[in-house]
Amino acid sequence: MYSINIVAYYVDLVLTWLTYYATFIYANFREFAWVVKCAAISLTLSIALIIVCLVRVFFVWLKRRRWSRVEHKLEKRFSEPIHYILSVDAKPNMSRNEVMEALNLSNSDLNSRTLLKNYREKLAFARLVYKARIAENAVLGRKGNLHVLLEIFRVQDFLEEIVNRDKLNMKVEALHMLRAFKVPINPWISNQLMNAKRVRVRRLTMYAAVMSNSNADLDYFESQFFDENCCIYDEIQLGYALSRRRSSKRKIPNLAHWAYMQKNPGTQCIFVRLMRMFEQRDYCSELEEFFQHNSDKQLIEEISRTWGYLHYEEGENLLAEMLLTQPDETKVAIMHAITRIGTGRHLGALVDGYTNSGDPSVRLEALRCIYNYGDEGREKFEELETKAQTDVEKSFFEFFHNPITLKTIPLSDHDAYRPLFGNNLYGVD
Repeated sequence: MYSINIVAYYVDLVLTWLTYYATFIYANFREFAWVVKCAAISLTLSIALIIVCLVRVFFVWLKRRRWSRVEHKLEKRFSEPIHYILSVDAKPNMSRNEVMEALNLSNSDLNSRTLLKNYREKLAFARLVYKARIAENAVLGRKGNLHVLLEIFRVQDFLEEIVNRDKLNMKVEALHMLRAFKVPINPWISNQLMNAKRVRVRRLTMYAAVMSNSNADLDYFESQFFDENCCIYDEIQLGYALSRRRSSKRKIPNLAHWAYMQKNPGTQCIFVRLMRMFEQRDYCSELEEFFQHNSDKQLIEEISRTWGYLHYEEGENLLAEMLLTQPDETKVAIMHAITRIGTGRHLGALVDGYTNSGDPSVRLEALRCIYNYGDEGREKFEELETKAQTDVEKSFFEFFHNPITLKTIPLSDHDAYRPLFGNNLYGVD
């Protein structure tokens, strides 16, 4: 950080040179027209800017060259041993001496100032360990080896120092590394970052805390924290943190309650989707008020999908009651949910969905739901087919019996209830 005196010195220096330049132009171009004076000033400033840009490019190139040298040196020396220590081939829970032996280090090497002697080398080493941690051959069972490795090189202390003092992009990178290393963040630093000016830093701190905090220490997450600029990136990060939490045998909090705490329907949809990702059927009853007293069709669709995926039979009556009051797109999600729950009590609601919709795609989905609604649904489907009189209705059944249509795709297929980004969106090793 520059002190006030240094900043004042450079400001004064710039003003002095600007004054000198203006005086020089005035003295030497006094007799020339204003066009010539403006051209001289523009040319001189352009040359000055080109020189500044060239100097900037040179220093950037020099900095990258130094970084590449440091990274190459550390990779050549430590990359292979680190990957081995974190791989399945290594002994689990290696001791400090065993890790140092694998790294070909002695105590004198650690005490000397030639090993990770500056900020650049420490950061490059932390990145090297991070890459090895997320590599395909790294396994969860070698977490003990990882922590010994971090302790030997004091990586955690260095990253916490970055989080506490460095620039925003470096804070975010350091937090990502700490999360990947599964180390608890200093509570003082965590509380400080939770009050940062940038939303990105605050949220990343929260995700790290969600992943690592104890079962009882989640009260301050129950707020409207996610309402501001929440997007798919936040859903991925939160899902990742909760997956890590589950893999560590920690309790997954009540996501329905988190959804209730939000005001933005888009944010509420994120928590409802996460409920089915983590199979929180016990909390489905808390979504009934949302379903009954909400006008956002996207939220109603997500609740319907979640109830259907989790086979929440208690919500089937609400689904049947709400079916005909919803727009066509929402009807499809509700009919799918009723079919997936499959108690056999609401075949009539599916028939109503077929007869009371003007959208051909919705009517075809209704037929698919009826067809997959057990033996009774199959009989109803055949009855509707024999009663089809108009050319439009007959075309529905002709299209449905085509082997390449939706008839061959069962509603039990989970892909429709997973994110569009793949089933492994939240999965972690």
